[in-house]
Amino acid sequence: MDKKIRALDLFAGAGGFSLGMEQSGIEVVAAIEFDKKIAKTYQQNHKNTILINDDIRNISVFKSNSSDSIEELVGSTDFDIIFGGPPCQGFSMAGNRIRKKIGFFEDERNLLFLEFLRMVSEIKPKIFIIENVPGILNFDNGRVRNEIHNKFSELGYNVSSKVLSAEAFGVPQKRKRAIFIGNNIGLNSTELFPKETFKKGSEVTVWQAISDLPSLQSGKGSELTEYSSKAHNEYQMKMRDTIDGKFYNHLASVHKEKTLEILRQVKPGQTLKDLPEQYHTKSVHSGAYGRMLKDEPSYTLTTRLNTPSVGRITHPIDDRTITPREAARLQSFPDSYHFIGDITTVGIQIGNSVPPILAEKIGTSILEKAFNYKAD
Repeated sequence: MDKKIRALDLFAGAGGFSLGMEQSGIEVVAAIEFDKKIAKTYQQNHKNTILINDDIRNISVFKSNSSDSIEELVGSTDFDIIFGGPPCQGFSMAGNRIRKKIGFFEDERNLLFLEFLRMVSEIKPKIFIIENVPGILNFDNGRVRNEIHNKFSELGYNVSSKVLSAEAFGVPQKRKRAIFIGNNIGLNSTELFPKETFKKGSEVTVWQAISDLPSLQSGKGSELTEYSSKAHNEYQMKMRDTIDGKFYNHLASVHKEKTLEILRQVKPGQTLKDLPEQYHTKSVHSGAYGRMLKDEPSYTLTTRLNTPSVGRITHPIDDRTITPREAARLQSFPDSYHFIGDITTVGIQIGNSVPPILAEKIGTSILEKAFNYKAD
């Protein structure tokens, strides 16, 4: 590849999508992230990317007297790819809250999706990639999906969308995400999606992902940790990309004695429902207090890593919820990736991320099929 393929990350979060695209060989020139706390993590781990820490609605593409612009802040508006996961406050499968009488792009709660459309409309990248919740594709018999396809088609893009399962691409987590890909270079976007590489039963498991990390009890660990054993498999070797064998974020949450009493009773694969009634709480989550199975990928991670009542986030052996570092491993972040902030904001950063390995597979597929770039 004579020149680097240049990309812009919208709604960058902690940078999982950016990291994966970079790992595929794409240069992420600039990124936009509104949240100041989350932006600190992005900046820490993407020092070569220009981060614009502002509301995307305040940012114009070209020089303007009324707002900051990408042209001024980055020095260029030349991007081959725009990617990101625009939040949709007006879209929720659980609450069924989307307004059926109002078009998706006319609903003021989906203004951030409209901002993604604006950036694509003005910058005109060769490729765009949108990541979102899987339910967006079939909601209201596909009406929302069709609206999104139509809006980008009007801009001259061939658009395709499908649900990708992260565990089928080497991520040790059962995580489904809707991906939209569009191109304006004459290709069928359906062909740009990556092919699955891990068949059912051969996926990377929880234990393959985290078994080399030091065992901890509730409240133990430190912000900076050293490995206490060798890597046991290829996945762990891939994750261990630190220079000095030290890594951040392996710190176990402090649990109340009542919580620990429940966790001690829960066997691998079980949840609160499997315990005698005396242990039941008011939690309504179906996977509450669920302990992970060692020999399967984890269930989709939540953003609340220190709250066992929200899902299956209890360590397979230790009586505690998983640490941020273990969660990062299950999301396929390498150990050199340093998440900054308290457990609440770090949990949001990790839980909301696009798994870097999934993003890398998407990036690699697009480089090969749209830009004729063959990886070594």
